[in-house]
Amino acid sequence: MIDETKQEMAIDYVLGELSPMAAESFEQELAGNEELRSFIKELREGFASMALTTEPLRPRSELFQRILTEVNSPKKSKLIWASFVPWALAACLAAALLILGFDDLRKKNEVAALLQRDALAQLQISALQAQVQAYSNVSAVVVWNQQHQRGLLRLEAMPGLQSGHDYQLWIIDPAEKTPVSAGIVPIESGNSARFEFRPERPVTSAAKFAVSIEKTGGSTVPQGQIILVGQ
Repeated sequence: MIDETKQEMAIDYVLGELSPMAAESFEQELAGNEELRSFIKELREGFASMALTTEPLRPRSELFQRILTEVNSPKKSKLIWASFVPWALAACLAAALLILGFDDLRKKNEVAALLQRDALAQLQISALQAQVQAYSNVSAVVVWNQQHQRGLLRLEAMPGLQSGHDYQLWIIDPAEKTPVSAGIVPIESGNSARFEFRPERPVTSAAKFAVSIEKTGGSTVPQGQIILVGQ
């Protein structure tokens, strides 16, 4: 099982937040670690799926001025994985280039990096940890968009359940007295799940996510065993 520190490093790697030296070292480890490669693949697919389900956004009014300031700064901007950018963001990029009249390739790349970073900043990624030994081999990742109140849960290697029980996803909001249900998690063939969800009511902050075992049909509050938890 991939430990929490390594999962956080994997997330930084996918987001392009590792230094060149750290990224090179991570890639060397990645080449010989099939489980880690699988986790990276899940993260990338999660980002891509979340991006495609995100509604188009109009850039904030101050964004273009911010772009100009950053582009004219000697500080280099980091490029982030373009495959995770929503289609709407690509349209925004094209519009920005036309409006600003950038014909320099370096400046185009820096504008792209800024727009991508602005979109990714809206996403929260959580790697859920097993609370029960039977689930120690489970791979669980949540990608959450607070603004749009929607998310994507990816699960791999989930043990089967006895008849009469379901897995249920919860969002733990400090402003709520009890966890907020995000629905029953349907497990597909191969003991995996790709579950797009919304909370049953709006949440102020998704401080943590949890998966529990409940009776068929789920519960309004957690009553069964909590098996996975992550911030």
